Amino acid sequence: MIPDISISTQTPRKIVLREALAVVASALLFPFGIAGSKKRTARKKEQHTIVFVHGYVSNRSSFLPMMTYLRALGLGPVLCFNYKAATSIEKAAAQLREFLKERVRGGRVDLVCHSLGGVIARVYLQDLGGARRVDRCITLGTPHRGTYNAYWVNSRVGRDLRPDSKLLERLQASAHRSGKVRFTSIVAGSDNIILPRVFASSGEDVVQVPNVGHLGMLFTPSVFQAVAQRLLPTPQRA
Repeated sequence: MIPDISISTQTPRKIVLREALAVVASALLFPFGIAGSKKRTARKKEQHTIVFVHGYVSNRSSFLPMMTYLRALGLGPVLCFNYKAATSIEKAAAQLREFLKERVRGGRVDLVCHSLGGVIARVYLQDLGGARRVDRCITLGTPHRGTYNAYWVNSRVGRDLRPDSKLLERLQASAHRSGKVRFTSIVAGSDNIILPRVFASSGEDVVQVPNVGHLGMLFTPSVFQAVAQRLLPTPQRA
């Protein structure tokens, strides 16, 4: 029996209602992220670019609320990487590498990833040399050690997210290749996609957010704050 993180203390009705609202909000935002942005950063050595990597069957619109919050704090520049869910994880990681080469023209990179996006980021960092450009990788509900729900997904991506997959075994064995990249795992206490929920934790910096589901993380102020605290320059952190 694998020990899981503490589950929510709220009633199932409240948890389901909150997650249902997040699903509706995601669906309403989805059309705004279908077209990929062509934005590129300026050529500045001192800049710190935040790059968002969305989850499975989603697009960059899922991060619109968080992007708005981070921009209000003066963080950025901000870019979003769009990829297709049917793409294999390795191909998506290669596309991420090319995206960063073309769009981030100087400075360092911080990655903020939801769900599958975090696995794509790790392949980029550990297998494709991305650790040379990246300072921090923050993941939200990412199946670092897989999820038992992946056994219901009969696709290459689904097979790669199973706890016993060769891809995840390889990432675990090559974790040292991430170099000095600082990882933060934000884990939702009511995540119904990553099971067991403890599989969403990786590294020393783990933030548990109670009473929040898999999609609800993208609309939760405490999650925004946790991300911002790790992206703000060190002297400004609370």
